[in-house]
Amino acid sequence: QASLAQRAGAGVGHRRRCRAPRRGAPPAGMADKEYAEDHAAEQFETTMSTIRRYFEREQFDKALPLCNKALEMRPDCAVARRCKIFALLNLSRWTDALQVCDKLSCSQDSFRFEKAYCQYRLNKFAEALDALKKDDSGDVARHKKLEAQIRYRMGDYETCAKMYEELYEEDQEETGCLVNALASHVSGGCGEEAMRLMGDNESLLESSYELNFNLACAYLDKGKLDKAEECLEDARRICAEEIMEAEELAEEDVGQLDDHEELAAIDVQRACVLQRRGSQEDHEKAGEVYDRVLKRRGAADSVDITVLAVASNNAVAMRSKGKLLDALKRINLASKESLEHKLTKKQRLQFAINKCILLIQGSKIDEAQRECAALSKEFPDNAQVAIAQAALAAREKKTRSVDDVLHAYLADHPGNEEVLACLAQYHHQANRRKEAAEALSQLSQDSRSKPHILEAVVAMHLRTKEPDKAIACLREAMEHWQKQDGAEETLAQVLKIAARIGTQLRDRALVADTYKMYLESVDGSDAEALCGLVKAMASSDPLSAEEYAQRLDLPDYGHLDAEELEMQPIPKVAQLLKERGAAATGEVTVVKPKKKRKPRYPKGFDPNNPGPPPDPERWLPKNQRSSFLKSSKKRDKNLARGPQGAVAPADDLAFRKQGPSTAQIDLSKPDASRPKGNAGKRKGKK
Repeated sequence: QASLAQRAGAGVGHRRRCRAPRRGAPPAGMADKEYAEDHAAEQFETTMSTIRRYFEREQFDKALPLCNKALEMRPDCAVARRCKIFALLNLSRWTDALQVCDKLSCSQDSFRFEKAYCQYRLNKFAEALDALKKDDSGDVARHKKLEAQIRYRMGDYETCAKMYEELYEEDQEETGCLVNALASHVSGGCGEEAMRLMGDNESLLESSYELNFNLACAYLDKGKLDKAEECLEDARRICAEEIMEAEELAEEDVGQLDDHEELAAIDVQRACVLQRRGSQEDHEKAGEVYDRVLKRRGAADSVDITVLAVASNNAVAMRSKGKLLDALKRINLASKESLEHKLTKKQRLQFAINKCILLIQGSKIDEAQRECAALSKEFPDNAQVAIAQAALAAREKKTRSVDDVLHAYLADHPGNEEVLACLAQYHHQANRRKEAAEALSQLSQDSRSKPHILEAVVAMHLRTKEPDKAIACLREAMEHWQKQDGAEETLAQVLKIAARIGTQLRDRALVADTYKMYLESVDGSDAEALCGLVKAMASSDPLSAEEYAQRLDLPDYGHLDAEELEMQPIPKVAQLLKERGAAATGEVTVVKPKKKRKPRYPKGFDPNNPGPPPDPERWLPKNQRSSFLKSSKKRDKNLARGPQGAVAPADDLAFRKQGPSTAQIDLSKPDASRPKGNAGKRKGKK
C-alpha cells in the first residue's frame, strides 16, 4: 500500500501538468514513439490513482477491472500485481487469488504469504503451512499470526496459545493476541490456564468485551456459573456501548439493540449458563433466547452461522419428550459440512454426538451406525464416542456388544469416569447392582466421594445387603472432604447423608462420629446436630452426652408442677399458639361473635303452616320402600307354546310325550324292555 500511494501521488501531479498537451497535437520536436510512451505512462498513472481512490472507498469490485487494465499496460509492475491480489482477497475470491499467486510464483516477488493465506481460507491447512515456511519476506510477526491461526483450525490449540502469548509479550498494546490466546486455551480444554493468564491482565477487562466473553467461557467449562454470568453481563454492556458509539445512537434507543447481530453470541452464551443451572424457570428463559436468535436466520442482518449452530444444538439438548422431527431438523442445521472448519473440535464432537443420539431415539439405526463410524474415525480415543456406540448396541438389544465396547475402552483408558458412570448405569438398569457398585468404586477418590455418587453407591450396597461396605464408603468420604480446604458445603452434605444412613442402620457409633465432625468442622451451634449427638452417645458414653447436652440452649421448666400439669386437660394447640403470638407482638385479639344464619326454606313454604311432614322414605328407591307391593302377573295356563295360530290343547297331558306304558310288561323276560333291531340306536350327527 505504501508503494501504491507513492506511485498514485506521482501520477496525480503528472496528470495535471500534461492535461493541455493531451488534448492537442504532440509538441514540436517530439518523436511519435516518445509521445506514445509518455501517453501510456500517463494512462497508467491515472489508472493507479483511480485504483487507490476505490481502495480508500472500499469499492473493491470497481477496482478489480482497473487492476487488470493496469497489468495489461505493465505486466511486470509489482504494484499492479499486489493491487489485483489485494482486491481479490477483499472480495473473498480465494480461488482466483490463489491462481494469480501460482502464476506469479516464478517471478521475483513470489507472493508466498498471500498464497498461504488463500490456502488457509480454502481449508488447505497443511499446504498453507508449507507455503508459509518457504516465505522469506522477513515479517516475523505477520508470519507467526497466520501460523497461529492455521494451527488453531488444525486443532493444535496448545501450540497456538503459546504463539499468541509470545506475540502479546512482544507487543502488549495488541489485545487481539491476548483474546486469541484465551480462546485457544478454552478450546483446548485448559480453562485454568485461561483464568491464570487473565489474572495477570485483569485491568483490560474493563475495556474489552471479547476478553470478558472468553473468560466467561473458561468459567463455564469449570462449572463456575455465577462468575461466568457476571463476565457475560459485563461483555454485553461494553459491546452495547461500543455499538451505540459506532452507530451514534441515543441512550433511549438501547432497546433496539436486543436483536443486534453483534450481541447474539453473548445472548446465546448467557442462555447456555441458564441451561446449565437446571431449573425449570431457567430452562424456559434459555429456550426463549434460542428461539429469538433462530428466528433471525436468513434475515439481511443475520447472525453468524456458528452462533446459529450453537443455538440449534443447545435447543435440541433441552427439548422435551417428543418433537423428534423438529430436533433432527435443527441438529442437521448445526452439523452442516460448511461449518466443519468454523467450529472447534469440542463443538463438532458435541454436535455429532447429539445427532447420533437423536437418530438412535428415532430408530434410524443405519444412519446412526454411519454417524458412529465417522465419529470413531475422527475421534478414536474419545469416551463419548464409546458411550454412543454402546447406546446404539443397547438399542439393537445386543447386550454382549454393550459390555464389550465399554470394557474395551476401559482396558485402553483405565479409570475413565464417563465410561465408568455409563457402565454403572447399564448394570443398574439390568438389576446387577453389585457390578454397578464395583464400577463406581473404580472412580477417583474425589469423584466417588461426591454427594450424589456417594448416595448412589451406598444405596446399591444396601440393596445387596452389604451394610459394612456402605458404612466404609461413608467414612472414606467423610475423611476425604475433611482434609480438603474450602469444602465445608460439600462436607456438610456428606455428613447429612451419613447421619441419615447411620440412623437407618442403627449404627450409633457412625451417627455419633458424624454429628461430632459436623459440630467441629461445619457449625458448632447447630441444635439438630447437638440433639442427635446426645441421643447417639446417651447409651455408650453418658458422661460425654451430658457435656454436649449442656451446650443446648434449653428453656427452664423448674417453676412448673408436674402433678398439676398431669391433671390439666389437653390444650388446643392452634388457639394456644395464636394467643402466644398475639401476646408476643402486643396485639389484643378481639373475639368476634358468631352470626346465626337464618334457615333457608323452599319457595312457597310457610314455616308457620308447614302441613303434613314429608315422607321419611322419600330418599329410598321405590322398590325398597315399605309401601311398595310386588305385582305378580297371572299367566294363562292354556297359553300356547307353539307357533302363532296354534290351538291350545285340552288338558295338560298334551304337553307330555305319550310313550308306551310299562305297567303290563313282564320283567322276567330278558328282552322284554329291549327294542328290536336298530330302533334303540341313536343316530349320529352328520
